[in-house]
Amino acid sequence: MKHFSSLIIALIIVSLVACSSNKKNSQPTAKNSSATQAESSGIPFDLNGKPVSIAGITFTPASQWKDLGPSGMRKANYTFGPLKNDADSATLAVFYFGKTGGGSIKANLERWIGQMSSPDTSASQKNVTQSEITVDGMKVHILKVTGTYNAFTGGMMTGKTVPKENYLMDGVVLEAPEGNLFFKLTGPEYTANVMSEAFMAMIKAIKKNK
Repeated sequence: MKHFSSLIIALIIVSLVACSSNKKNSQPTAKNSSATQAESSGIPFDLNGKPVSIAGITFTPASQWKDLGPSGMRKANYTFGPLKNDADSATLAVFYFGKTGGGSIKANLERWIGQMSSPDTSASQKNVTQSEITVDGMKVHILKVTGTYNAFTGGMMTGKTVPKENYLMDGVVLEAPEGNLFFKLTGPEYTANVMSEAFMAMIKAIKKNK
């Protein structure tokens, strides 16, 4: 009888140890500090691309984006996707016009809003949201607009606009130490929303150059 009781106790101890082990294994593993997860889409990304230093700051893009390099007025240029049934990829362009160039922040935000349209052309019907945050002591102006994007194609003399429905535009103006830096993300809504998650993480991780 004494041997039987000892056996029961041993079995209970083994069961408790196994249960504790299973709980530990079920805990999520910690992510690398440079990696994150796109919360709404569930698509992972990391900020391990090639760092870019400009206007007195440094930003690091997601490695999942295709880096097209600078071109003309674009000091950095990236594409991502397309995902699901989207016909186009999303793009992110970064513009810098010098310490005093590029026009006012308000004028640029209004111009970006004007590039989107809807059946009712009032701004409220274009689902416009604006906000401001501070990153490493710098003010950041954020614009998000959905609607039909009037994309400009072709050269300055022969170019025209092509309407692209169900698009998202994310515009960011960073008041950098050496002048305003302009970030513009556009693309079909699903793909652009996924890219936007990494984009905003990139913006919030910007640091001033020392």
